[in-house]
Amino acid sequence: EFRFESDGCIVLHQQTYVEKLAADFFPDGVPATAQANKPPCDTTLPLHVAEAMSLTDEIDGALLKRYQSLVGALLYCSGNTRPDVAFAVGMLCRAMSRPTPELYADALRVLGYLYRNRHLGLRYQADQLPLAGQSDSDWSVKHSTTGWHFTYSQAVISWGSKKQNSVALSSCEAEIMAASEAAKEGIYLRRFLGELGVAQAAPTEMGMDNQAAIAISYNPELHSRTKHIDRRHFFVRECVENLELRVPFVGTADNAADFFTKPLPAKTFYAMRNRLMNIPRDEAPV
Repeated sequence: EFRFESDGCIVLHQQTYVEKLAADFFPDGVPATAQANKPPCDTTLPLHVAEAMSLTDEIDGALLKRYQSLVGALLYCSGNTRPDVAFAVGMLCRAMSRPTPELYADALRVLGYLYRNRHLGLRYQADQLPLAGQSDSDWSVKHSTTGWHFTYSQAVISWGSKKQNSVALSSCEAEIMAASEAAKEGIYLRRFLGELGVAQAAPTEMGMDNQAAIAISYNPELHSRTKHIDRRHFFVRECVENLELRVPFVGTADNAADFFTKPLPAKTFYAMRNRLMNIPRDEAPV
């Protein structure tokens, strides 16, 4: 769905879809605990996922069916117009085959958040700014989480939040892996925009907040701390060499890709959500 606004913006949203989901999974109405100013997840979600994956009990078939149905529907939202739930849904997907009552409650919390903010969407407004992106990773768990986004016309047009396939031995390695994943999307978007007649003349900026990873992106020296890193994760270096990407430093507080790697405090979450989706400050929940 889309709507035009008086200031010339176009908003892509899924309000009708979210309302249908709420009717299906909240037959008695959306509970009062689902508040518009309550983020879709908190710090307990990764713990619930880890606990679920360590259990060996028999799976409740009815719970499994409900959970997979709900999380699959949430995944459709997060991949189309709702990057604000991408991290939460990505975590829920990790336990798709072994749900617990706690995880089902976490999934309902995401749906409650979407319902209370169902009118929101990606708000685009034409400008002259080039394609730009950022990447980040969270190294606080065994398998780090990669997060990235690319922005065009004042809102994100592509984003991702996914578990890294291999265990990173340092924050630098985790950041390089995240950057190379983001670089693949950045190159695709540059070529896609070029086909639409909006060629990106200068290298696309892809900000990172790890100085060591940036140094490797420009000069991949091999030493004891980097020689084990898979060669495919140095793809970002090739993109820099080919003048397709630039990797400037961006402070952690300004790196909105952090939004896709971990649960954030409410104040930080809403500030980054509004920035990524181009939501005006005075936008009120419904």
